[in-house]
Amino acid sequence: MTSTAEKIRSRMQVRRDLPNPEQRRALRESAGLSQQELANAIGVTHQAVSHWEAGIRTPRGAVLDRYVDALRALREASTPERAA
Repeated sequence: MTSTAEKIRSRMQVRRDLPNPEQRRALRESAGLSQQELANAIGVTHQAVSHWEAGIRTPRGAVLDRYVDALRALREASTPERAA
């Protein structure tokens, strides 16, 4: 069972992992995705993504979790793998 303190720490980590608005846009653009495509992937409107990338709004709750996960995936996809 997850304690309340663990839930709080988990939520704080997600917020730390949220890049600034300029970096959010850059990650999406470097992956060749439109705002609509990213929005569809996480279940929001393209206006929401636009507001997040402009710094007008910040996602919350489950949407924040999905957005951070999507941005992590975009970051990982853009990072070249190290040669073994």
